Amino acid sequence: MSSGDTVQQADFSQLRRTGTFVLQVDGVGQSYPFRISPDVYHSAFIDTLRSYTLQRANFVIDDPLTGLYHGLAHMQDAEAAMYFSDEFYREGQTLDMLGGWYDAGDFGKYTTPGAITVAQLLLAYEWAPETFTQGQMLFPAEVAEAAGDTELPDLLVETQWKLDWLLKMQRPDGAVYHKVSGAEWPSMETRPEEDDQTRYVYGMSTYGTGMFAGVMAMAARLYEPFDPTYSEQLLTAAKDAFQYLEANPEPYFREDENQNSGSGPYDKHEDAEERFWAAAELFKTTGDARYERYLTEHLPTYFSEQPELIGWLNGLALGHWAYLTAEHPDPSLREQVNQAFLDAADAILEQVEGDGYNTALTPDQYTWASAKNTVALGNLLLMANALSPNEAYENAALDQIHYILGRNATGYSYLSGSGAQQVQNVHHRTWNATGVYIPGLLVGGPNNHPGGDPLQQALIEDGTVPPAKAYLDELESYSTNEYAIDYTAPVVFALAYFSTFDRSMPGEDSTDGP
Repeated sequence: MSSGDTVQQADFSQLRRTGTFVLQVDGVGQSYPFRISPDVYHSAFIDTLRSYTLQRANFVIDDPLTGLYHGLAHMQDAEAAMYFSDEFYREGQTLDMLGGWYDAGDFGKYTTPGAITVAQLLLAYEWAPETFTQGQMLFPAEVAEAAGDTELPDLLVETQWKLDWLLKMQRPDGAVYHKVSGAEWPSMETRPEEDDQTRYVYGMSTYGTGMFAGVMAMAARLYEPFDPTYSEQLLTAAKDAFQYLEANPEPYFREDENQNSGSGPYDKHEDAEERFWAAAELFKTTGDARYERYLTEHLPTYFSEQPELIGWLNGLALGHWAYLTAEHPDPSLREQVNQAFLDAADAILEQVEGDGYNTALTPDQYTWASAKNTVALGNLLLMANALSPNEAYENAALDQIHYILGRNATGYSYLSGSGAQQVQNVHHRTWNATGVYIPGLLVGGPNNHPGGDPLQQALIEDGTVPPAKAYLDELESYSTNEYAIDYTAPVVFALAYFSTFDRSMPGEDSTDGP
């Protein structure tokens, strides 16, 4: 077992009373207090949504709910310098890269985790738009004022902040730059407004261009009822990115010397999954058969490829889902995708049911972002459940929420602001420099793989710490205790799911769910 623990489970499914309870076991001890209520996940859901507003770059944050305040920061992004020369800009030329969210505990802004994050938030909205309303994110006054008089639900107001930045990252030929950051890591005591170093535009990749195309095509159909002009801008950007991919069929990842000296690499040197996602989203949004033909001519084996968890390393599951829910997919190809999804779900379910903590992770999957990955695996079960209703899928997906909230081998809730033993020392510069506890941030969780931070390496070096316990709630343990926007994204999706009762396939008229 991943934890080395002997685990016994208590079943409270027959309990119909609400309230706060503890479990007392003679000779063992007493559990943490736990609450039973229909709205038990609501505060965590709102916290995770609000975390994105509190990650805004180039924006005054003055949040009365958390006490978080910082002034305008990294306004030098208005003149971010090209780190290299390409066909369109020379090295040192400046571009306006204001906007977006800080990616994680650092102040970098990255295309690929940004795109995969927005995609999962938009997917949650597409599944159950009634779950997302105006006013629910309790925007600070400055954010509400900037949003103005809008009909958009709060979630779409916030994702537009990131989408607008992503649009700035696109070159005239449709390709997309990789990231914007400084050349050095600021100290952990650095407030956002104190980091005055030059900011650079780094890199370009075909896999990032594919992710960009996928999320822009998805966003185009969701914003269309509110703002057709903006929707058309998003769709044009998606088509331009896809056209670049068609003209450049080989994977490409540009990496210049020292471009990672002050920011994360997010390097990937293949791009088939992201090309599939891009084409499938464009097919779903436009109905244009040429995008389906691209899939059948260039990526035919990926219809039957089992999807992996949604993340910046792999967008295939989003492509599969887009194809499955498109208006007129080829029936035989749709069946291939459907079966691939169900096969992946059955493998995840087998792992969950064989684990004492009902965790979706196998022993070798306790890596960077393991907490995010277990929820993302659970979300594949929710998607499979929509394809073929199975109560076991749904229950196993909920188990992954239980895992991150503290039902795990360490007892920690890896989601700040939730649970009895909450993470306290998140590797996050704004958190540390301001001294403000920020709720709704999912940290990486246990990691027993080599190549982590020095504290993590010291913890695992003698090989005696079980994978599920290779975690440190310490500021400097960035490989186990850093937050990132793409870590929290699958949590938003899962919590949104469990706050609504309609489990029918998106787009179906039926309200009968499992």
